[in-house]
Amino acid sequence: MVEVAGDPGDPGGIEHRLVHGDGLALARSLAQAKETVDLVYVDPPYASDRDYVAESRLDGPADGRVVRTHAYEDTWSSRAGGLGAYLDMLAPRLEALTELLSPKGTIWVHLDWRAAYLVRAILDEILGRDAFLNEIVWRRAPNLGRQATSGQFGRTLDTIVVYGKPGATLEPPTRLEPIDEAAIRWDDEGRPFTSAPRGDYTDASIAKLDAEGRVHRTSSGRVYIKYFLVKDEAGVWCRERRVDALWTDVAPLRHAIASERTGYPTQKPRALLERIIKCATLPGGLVVDAFAGSGTTAVAANALGRRAILADRSAVAIATARARLLRDGARLRIERFDDTPAPPISTDPIRVERVRDEKEIRLVEPREPLAWAVGAMKDEAFHCAWHSERTPGTRPVPAAREAPASKAAHARVWGDDGSVTTVAIPPPARHAPAGAP
Repeated sequence: MVEVAGDPGDPGGIEHRLVHGDGLALARSLAQAKETVDLVYVDPPYASDRDYVAESRLDGPADGRVVRTHAYEDTWSSRAGGLGAYLDMLAPRLEALTELLSPKGTIWVHLDWRAAYLVRAILDEILGRDAFLNEIVWRRAPNLGRQATSGQFGRTLDTIVVYGKPGATLEPPTRLEPIDEAAIRWDDEGRPFTSAPRGDYTDASIAKLDAEGRVHRTSSGRVYIKYFLVKDEAGVWCRERRVDALWTDVAPLRHAIASERTGYPTQKPRALLERIIKCATLPGGLVVDAFAGSGTTAVAANALGRRAILADRSAVAIATARARLLRDGARLRIERFDDTPAPPISTDPIRVERVRDEKEIRLVEPREPLAWAVGAMKDEAFHCAWHSERTPGTRPVPAAREAPASKAAHARVWGDDGSVTTVAIPPPARHAPAGAP
């Protein structure tokens, strides 16, 4: 199964790859093609011993209709080998992915308390301890409900371990921190600032800062460092601080706008991936995600002008990511590795017809697909001429039901269960010439 979709009017734009298949097979394929990768982001199963279900809301009310589909398994204790089997799955994929890294490339592995410490040991073995760059802690949820009353400190954190090649450098972003008005001072040039003790700055560094007008000396001769202030969008004076390894300022997905939430389990917020991609790559760089899930990595990469290659074995993940990326205007090439089971074919009837003097094509059934497209089969690939996807949100917007006919010969329908069904569009009727009997 191959599909080419997106804006055909921008042949020079970035085209992302979405692969239905195993991340290990993807890594080996990229190695064979001699691809070098600037950033590998991996959000694998967490060894949580749970099965995960995707929920697609079809209408607005909280008690409205929802399609629930099995997304993926993360059960290991019931299998032979238990946690060892989990590590046997993950370790070769990490090793193959690290071999793709460019001289400045980094790999980010996103886990929680169950396996993060084990993954550090694996990456130490693969890349060496000197390749370790950071252990980032992201507060993914507030300490509420059962977590807060569990008799232990709430498990509200995820861990992202970061390793890199010898030439790898990160550019941590800054964030604005409001300053109490009582702590604001003004220098002789009328610039607002706050100050802090010199700390471990050397005399040479102090001399350099002094030349920049950033040293404040008290009447007793004590040296402080000036930090000039800027106003935020609300007009509040703020100090610009460099982000450290504790990320409490990236809100969990529950606080994202409704249209961002796909209903795919364990989806990560786009803001989190945008921060990672910005600080680890340059525009035009290549980002790889071997456990694609809902496609957040590619969505963030597309918004930032980076190219993304994603893989996932779940047909539900591929269907979700495809719809999401096309809603964002991305150009895609979707393919399936030969050893990956084909996505299911819809059990619902698929029917299209020509309408409006045969100038448009209407999807008659199913009534509520995740997405559908019209196009033509060329060299065993489906080339989209038009596509439409359901938009999630407080009031989900269904996919459009009518498409321009153009020269489309086939229609392809994607279901919330990951099903993909392609049908031929009825040919135009042959009209008798005027005056014929």
